[in-house]
Amino acid sequence: MASAAAALNTCSVPLLAVRGPGAVQLVTSPAHQDEINKVQVFDVENSRLTCFSRSGHQFVIANKDDIQVYCCNTNKVLYSLPKRRINAMEYSPQDTYLLLFEPFTTVQGEDEKPNLTIHKSTNGELVGSYIQKKQNEWAPIWSNNEAIFGRIQTNQVWFYEPPNFERYVNRLNIEGLQMFSLGKSNPPYTIATFIKGKKGIPDCVRLLSYPDLKSTIASKSFFNFDHVNMKWNFKGSALLVLCSTDMSENSYYGDTMLQHLNRNGDSSSIQLSKAGPIYAIEWSPIADEFCVVYGFMPSKATIFNSKCDVAWELSSGAKNAAYYSFDGLHLALCGFGNVAGNMEIWNIKDRKRISQIEALDTTHFQWCYDNYHFITATTAPRLRVKNGFKVWRLTGELIYEYKTNENQELWQVLWQPGTYNRGQKAPIVAPDGSAPGKPKAAAAYRPPHLRQTTRQVPKLHDEVPVKSASQQPPRAPKPGGVEELFTGDLEKDKKIRQVHKKLQQIKGLKERLANGDKLEVDQLEKVKRENELIEEMENLRL
Repeated sequence: MASAAAALNTCSVPLLAVRGPGAVQLVTSPAHQDEINKVQVFDVENSRLTCFSRSGHQFVIANKDDIQVYCCNTNKVLYSLPKRRINAMEYSPQDTYLLLFEPFTTVQGEDEKPNLTIHKSTNGELVGSYIQKKQNEWAPIWSNNEAIFGRIQTNQVWFYEPPNFERYVNRLNIEGLQMFSLGKSNPPYTIATFIKGKKGIPDCVRLLSYPDLKSTIASKSFFNFDHVNMKWNFKGSALLVLCSTDMSENSYYGDTMLQHLNRNGDSSSIQLSKAGPIYAIEWSPIADEFCVVYGFMPSKATIFNSKCDVAWELSSGAKNAAYYSFDGLHLALCGFGNVAGNMEIWNIKDRKRISQIEALDTTHFQWCYDNYHFITATTAPRLRVKNGFKVWRLTGELIYEYKTNENQELWQVLWQPGTYNRGQKAPIVAPDGSAPGKPKAAAAYRPPHLRQTTRQVPKLHDEVPVKSASQQPPRAPKPGGVEELFTGDLEKDKKIRQVHKKLQQIKGLKERLANGDKLEVDQLEKVKRENELIEEMENLRL
């Protein structure tokens, strides 16, 4: 079901949408032009949300009074809708429809009112409206061709076939149904369901075929997991299911497990070679293979093939996220959040790492649709200081940097979708002639009273030449003990002190246990975290 709304974007370079407290701006791409030009400025305060359509031809702004739909090709506002409380929105796969969600509320003495609405993207015409009480999984799930979509109800999924939005045409009814997903494939469509077990009955993920919905294609059962996350491959023929718990006896962070099911009826558990949590799972957008980032820090990253065998191992390090470029030719492995902000860009075809980058305090990463650049940003409310964004080449060069003024915030920055040629803007060079963002070796720690001086620090022993990595045996921390080794990075050193303090406390608790003392439950939990803290210390000292 193609739509006129899904016409190709006519912009020669991608736009960048920048949202802050005082305005929303569309600017020309800092990856493709030396001078950044403002294409449109929307003077709206405290805009709640913005998004591009999937083809990039429309841009939507939600503010306190309404939503405005802007045409990126004509630079004009197409229409506005009086929606005051929108807190989620998205386009259907072919951009035919715009979906808007408001939190569900009731007024005593009045009938419940629909809070999920579907509009034609060309003119805003209302074509469907529903009551959607839960914000989790609020959006209907569409087939890629928009021939069907499904909405989850209590123990049921209702399937609709546009342009009929008034009544469902098919229904799946399973007791204990918690969530479902629809593979992005051609008919017959494959449906995945997660059923929560009870009283000795295991949880279960099943694959079904639409419109039959009666026979199970494949299934996988498991016990004692609280959540699942389901991801399809690009053909809609295979599914990854990440199972997780909030907490467990083995780890403060809970347990994780990864399952694989396919349309041929096969199902299996993915065997990972390192203990610890699973941080990220990502399918290649062009091949039947997937990347998993997992294990206590320093984590591992592994590419698996369609048979769930290891295709190749990437490097270990402080990483917790993975992002394929849209053409599937490059993979970014990143360490964000409570990890230091290191990134590695890998060439999938040649299986080589082509760059290493350091981008501290990154809260947002996105590939550009030219598949040659990407953006890293520090945004509020995750971080309210040092807000701004940087544009990088995948080969590691920083080519643009924007910093907000002191006490100002950046809320969101987005690339415009579309098909674009590579930009060739010259990279930024630091005052010392080096390339910004390249990881540098940490300087030796100097006490504050010796900084900015030429005074020699007395040596405790003669210096020994450092051996190459291949000559050095792996360092195995002794249980309960740790070197307090500082890096020169103030933030890292602060974390090292905190972890060292916790390990010293654990050492004291273990001595009490050895002496026959009885410990409290929270003290025993603290002792169980010893290996985890040692791993964290090793990661901080990298």
